[in-house]
Amino acid sequence: MKSVNDFLLELNNLKAGMGISERSLADETKLIILKTKQGELKRQVEQVQKEIQKDIEDLFDCISLKQANIETLNSLDAYLQEELGKVEEQISKIKTAKVIKGA
Repeated sequence: MKSVNDFLLELNNLKAGMGISERSLADETKLIILKTKQGELKRQVEQVQKEIQKDIEDLFDCISLKQANIETLNSLDAYLQEELGKVEEQISKIKTAKVIKGA
């Protein structure tokens, strides 16, 4: 877009220098200018659409990573809960045995 804007600015400067108004430009010249601008705008639209698609893909990648992280943490939590249960069971057995021996 910058090159088109630069081109249009130069063209306007040339017109001003030569005393030519936009109305006095030939239709062919106007058509060339408009087609150039149209091409640049289409290129920019395509570029923006690619950026949107990339951001959507990045979002889903991030969601997938978070989902994997949550699944890992859930597995770790289940393991730790199981180990905690085992330890608490052993503590209970020791306390029960101690009470029985002490009685």
